[in-house]
Amino acid sequence: MAKKHRLMLITFFKVMLGFKKEIKFIIPDSYYASIYDIDYDLLMKQKIDTILFDIDNTITKVDDLNVPQETINLFENLKTKNFKLLIFSNNHVERAQPISKILDVKMLADAGKPQKEAYDKALKILDSKKENTVAIGDQILSDIVGAKKYGIKSILVDQLSEENNIQTGMAQKLQKIMIYKLTKMNLLEKGKYYIKKM
Repeated sequence: MAKKHRLMLITFFKVMLGFKKEIKFIIPDSYYASIYDIDYDLLMKQKIDTILFDIDNTITKVDDLNVPQETINLFENLKTKNFKLLIFSNNHVERAQPISKILDVKMLADAGKPQKEAYDKALKILDSKKENTVAIGDQILSDIVGAKKYGIKSILVDQLSEENNIQTGMAQKLQKIMIYKLTKMNLLEKGKYYIKKM
């Protein structure tokens, strides 16, 4: 089993056993319906200049190489605001590279989220600092946990689609179980969006 998968499973079991520290790491700093709903001007005001974007079910549907015009327009707008952008994915180069070319941004594929080394590489690519960076994705056990344990801000978005591959499917099943537990604890509820000060 890959290290990234072991880390995700360890987090899942600790959350289910009620470890408070681990539960803190799965709560995103903010939660939006999609990348289109995020208040990027607010991020700028909060000194965020770097955004790490997950791909599958965040930017596009799983394994879909078609990038909507709405997404292309969003990235062009973010570039005009001088954000440093990175396609940051655990998927393979063959999956990430076409998306990064269409959006004309840098990429890090086979990243290994939630491992610390993945975030070290990402910030090195963009020459960015932790305190000015936010990670955006739909996966709590990789995108959110990885960011929070590394010390950068995190934004959770809903899945674009219920379609999954083997990797994302298992993570989403575990995520649903965790969200059920968090809902009972009044900590996180699907569809109950919020914005916190970064």
